[in-house]
Order: sequence, then structure tokens, then C-alpha cells
Amino acid sequence: MAKKKLKPIGKLSDECAVMLQKIVRMKAADHNGYCVCVSCGVSKHWKEMQGGHFIPRGNKATKHMEENIHPQCPGCNCYGMKYGDAEKQYTLYMVDTYGRDFVDELLATKGKAHKILRADLEDMKAEFKAMISELEKVA
Repeated sequence: MAKKKLKPIGKLSDECAVMLQKIVRMKAADHNGYCVCVSCGVSKHWKEMQGGHFIPRGNKATKHMEENIHPQCPGCNCYGMKYGDAEKQYTLYMVDTYGRDFVDELLATKGKAHKILRADLEDMKAEFKAMISELEKVA
């Protein structure tokens, strides 16, 4: 019997990140499925929103941290964080929600090396899958 080929760790990590972004948007939604963009305040169905990262997703230390991900409209997440006012508004949201000390701590982890094991990612993926199933039952 041929040995099953393992997914690359990077792909597993990205799958976990996408699942966590979905969880965050679903949790933030009201009973009608709408949530608010943390940067501009627009309200849209959670399926039309994105899971925007306060510290960009490329930073491995905060990539899978739920407190680093919040609903953002596509305009704020894609364009506004780089060129517009969204980053400033997101920062204000973070400080109001978690406090200045937490935000400073999060910013300090930004450039630090972070190694995650395959087993941890596989456990995380299974946990996220179960959470999504539970949230879909409620919705």
C-alpha cells in the first residue's frame, strides 16, 4: 500500500487560518447573520465580510490568534489597511476592545520567530472544523 502524501505545513497553516477567519466572522454575526466592519462600521452578512488581521497574516506568531482577527469589509481589508484609514481605525478598535497593553504585546510579537508543528496544526484544524459545525447548527 502506498504511503499517503502529507500536505505541506504551509498549506495546513493556511487552511487553519481560513477556518479561523470564518469562525470569527460567524461569532461576530447577529441573529440575522450580519456583522460590522471593525474599521469603517459598515454592516454586511458574515459571508460578505473577510477575516481581517490586525497584524498581517504573514506573521506566523499571530496568524492563528483569534484576538488578531476581526470582521472587515473587503474594501477595508484589501485596500484600506495599506492605503486608507482602516489601519488607524482597526488600531482604535483593538485598543478599545483589548487595552493598550495587549495591543503593545501583540505588536511586539510581530517579528518574532514562531514554529508550529504539523500535529498542532492538525489538532487545530480538527478543533476549528468542530467549531464551524456547531456555529452552523446555531445559524
